[in-house]
Amino acid sequence: MSREIRLIGFILLTFSSYCYAQQVEDKSPLYIQPEIMVGKIVPNAQARAFPSLKPQQLFAVNVGATQLDTNAWGKYYNFPEAGVMFAYSNLGNNQIMGHQLSAVPYVTLRVFNNFSDAYRLKLGAGVSYFSTFFDSINNPTNDIIGSHFTWDIKVFLYREILKSSKFNLRAGVGFSHESNGHTQIPNLGVNSFLFSLSGQFHNIKYNDFEFPKRRKGSNHSAKKYFINAQQGYGFHEQDPTEGPMTNRKKPVYSTAIAYGVIFNNHIKLRTGLVYRFYEQFNTHLKENDVEGLSDNRSLASSNVILFVGNEFLMSHFAFDVRFGVNLYKPFYRKFNDEKDIGTVLRKLFTSRVGLNMYLKNTNKLPQHNFFIGAHINANMAKADFTEFSLGYSFLLRTPKEKTVH
Repeated sequence: MSREIRLIGFILLTFSSYCYAQQVEDKSPLYIQPEIMVGKIVPNAQARAFPSLKPQQLFAVNVGATQLDTNAWGKYYNFPEAGVMFAYSNLGNNQIMGHQLSAVPYVTLRVFNNFSDAYRLKLGAGVSYFSTFFDSINNPTNDIIGSHFTWDIKVFLYREILKSSKFNLRAGVGFSHESNGHTQIPNLGVNSFLFSLSGQFHNIKYNDFEFPKRRKGSNHSAKKYFINAQQGYGFHEQDPTEGPMTNRKKPVYSTAIAYGVIFNNHIKLRTGLVYRFYEQFNTHLKENDVEGLSDNRSLASSNVILFVGNEFLMSHFAFDVRFGVNLYKPFYRKFNDEKDIGTVLRKLFTSRVGLNMYLKNTNKLPQHNFFIGAHINANMAKADFTEFSLGYSFLLRTPKEKTVH
């Protein structure tokens, strides 16, 4: 079992419960939304023997609230829905793939408003439990699920097809991805395309909660500048592209510093440097003499990244994305000497996606703020390791702001 992913799930559900309680207190309209999804897991070309699968069937219940003008983030993101999706999935082969249970906090945004107010985009990140996963003896053909607990990422586009006073029927199409973030291999991941039909039942009539009108320019404010520092602790299992498989987990330590600007109090753009130390690489070099690397294990086990990133701030919560360039990563380059375009890109670029939860409400722009995070780090788009982090954000005050009382 992956304790790391379970901890991620706990963080996500704790945050979601906090947001939901805040919405109930603010008397935002509540809803329950049963949902049926049908689709197929996409075969992975890297799997040694991809199993024969029937169509995937997913049954879910979404519980949430419509975020009206109760705080600044709801207004800025055009009054979205926020909640938690609880789901059961039959993956199409119970013996090999097992059963899947999921809990996914999400935000559903109103999109394409210039054309229609009927479209919604759901973005969710949570945790899944699989009853069966890879076993070299008992389940050797299941290369895509490597542990009981995994990340669960969902992106869906919905369209309203029927609407009454307290009921909304929606049809949708989307993408679902489950992976343990390289905490236990094999970790090819489950990738599914799904079609959805759902019915949303509200506790009050639509006419009683018309969406507030936003004044032109009401979401614009002066730029704010900040400095970030973040310390991370990751979990990594070595795969064949990084030398012989070891079947053991080792930590990854990372330190990041960044400088950036906050646009309109909600878009937190930054650039900076990351230093990482892979204990897995260091152990490998301690046990094996690798030409050009073993003479200085600490340096060869290091990684330096120049990155740009952005956080989408939503009160105490932020969706965080980061892209970077590997300035220095000798161990990975040593064991990835192929010249194909995929390998070249993985050696050059890094990516990072996850969630941050802030101690203080980011809408109030506190000068000092602490946060915790849970992220998947990748070489380009190939998972590298799962990470938890603790961070500090310092908002720089301009001379003009300092003189205001």
